[in-house]
Amino acid sequence: MNNATQYAKALHTVVTDAKFSRSDLLPNLRAFLERRGYLQLLPRIYTEYKKLELAKNRAQKHTLVTTERENTRILLELYRKLVS
Repeated sequence: MNNATQYAKALHTVVTDAKFSRSDLLPNLRAFLERRGYLQLLPRIYTEYKKLELAKNRAQKHTLVTTERENTRILLELYRKLVS
């Protein structure tokens, strides 16, 4: 795991805890990276952060139970009972 991924995970964790908003943290993150000499990582951190957000949204979408999914599940259970 590289530094950009670690910074992105840390930023994502802090933002999802709802203690701070992204707009409050970004100037501080930029200043921190500049002090450490890692300013060139900022685009990669942003890319990794977008990946984490996308994964979170996809996980929420797939765990959502819709009526169509529920009907499909019930039909599959009935079909399995009929087949066996």
